[in-house]
Amino acid sequence: MGELLERVGHKPAAALETLGCKVNQYESAHLLSLLAGEGFRIVPFQETADLYVVHSCAVTARAAYQTRQLLRRARRRNPQAQIVVAGCGAQLEPDRFEAEGLATHILGNPEKHDLPEFLSQPASLARPLKAVSNPRLCSTLQALPVQGMGKGRSRAYLRIQDGCDAFCTYCVVPYTRGKSRSLHGEEVRRQMSRFVEAGFHEVVLTGIHLGRWGKDLQPASDLSSLIVSLTEGQEGWGRIRLSSLEPMEITPSLLSVLRSNPSICSHFHVPLQHGDEAILARMRRPYSPGYYAEVLFELRRLFPRASIGADVMVGFPGETEREFQNTYSLIEVLPLTYLHVFPFSPRPGTPAAEWKDRPRGRDVQRRAKVLWGLGGRKKKAFSESFLGQKLQVLVETPLGGGWWQGTSDNYLKVRFYSPTPLAQGCLVWVSCERPEEDGLSGKLFEGGLNLL
Repeated sequence: MGELLERVGHKPAAALETLGCKVNQYESAHLLSLLAGEGFRIVPFQETADLYVVHSCAVTARAAYQTRQLLRRARRRNPQAQIVVAGCGAQLEPDRFEAEGLATHILGNPEKHDLPEFLSQPASLARPLKAVSNPRLCSTLQALPVQGMGKGRSRAYLRIQDGCDAFCTYCVVPYTRGKSRSLHGEEVRRQMSRFVEAGFHEVVLTGIHLGRWGKDLQPASDLSSLIVSLTEGQEGWGRIRLSSLEPMEITPSLLSVLRSNPSICSHFHVPLQHGDEAILARMRRPYSPGYYAEVLFELRRLFPRASIGADVMVGFPGETEREFQNTYSLIEVLPLTYLHVFPFSPRPGTPAAEWKDRPRGRDVQRRAKVLWGLGGRKKKAFSESFLGQKLQVLVETPLGGGWWQGTSDNYLKVRFYSPTPLAQGCLVWVSCERPEEDGLSGKLFEGGLNLL
């Protein structure tokens, strides 16, 4: 680090760009705090910097492409800068990054949180420093004290779990993130307190396999118990949102806790991946379409106002038109309110990457487009069902002229007018009056400022 300070002759500037999941977002906040503690001035990635960090994702080929784009962009902006690729992309393909000469430092997931230490070691694009160890050898989850989420962030992400032991045949995450590990409950509560003290009114509990939280701890625990401990005696500060939950982990005990706790957002994201039983088996997903449907209909019964989303994949090896239609027919009747649709992306080292019976590209594109259309119609119908009602909205983005945009507790984008100035990150009530292309618009509910 001293070498960099000496070379640039001023307080060095650092820029970080994050790709991928909410876990990456939380970890990036920690990386930024480390850099600030080392004397770096944090600037946007679009500006000239002395250090660029790309916190990479490896879930799809597109994410890998975006990582390389960002690294090349950094090199063009400042050929003399230190350029770091860290995280899942670096973990998966370190030799490729080294061969392509795109980074001075290549840091895997176990190494990235020692970023300042590695920056102090000599490295160049011609001779990059490569530090990538096996994440599956990690047996515990390191606590990462985070005070904030970076400039302009209205909500906070709290990583309570990392890693995965499912080994779905298409997924590279168990190889890049390691085995499932949980943050001890006391550490979770400590981090939650930091966010509350910092003024956040929405915290997203996130993990790679969130529903597995607590299974590896001694004594073992579960997500239901953690939520109770986080919310007891904390009424009035704000709300908690859960990130993705696998269908097998939406248990009666969890549903009971969620239903009795008004501070939990009415929003569930439950990955489906496919609606055909044979394809689900090839994916090594441990449920049937019928089981998934039962879970979702129970969610809708217990939480009639909830947003319910799903990940869906098209073009998986062996997928026929009939199997795709099974997916469409299932989604059509399910109480889903939005879809994330992904074409299959072969990832190095996964079993499915070697399977040769992939559908043709134009068929995959057509199937994705059909599901995007279905998801759009479901989202529109759900959104418009709240016309004439009031929603609790997290204030996020100023639009000018007294207009703001935010997200409701049930995950709707809401634009609204406020006659008085607002602060980003506060919670307000909004009367929804008109449909918009991607949500609703309205005005601040009378008395809607009596929230946080």
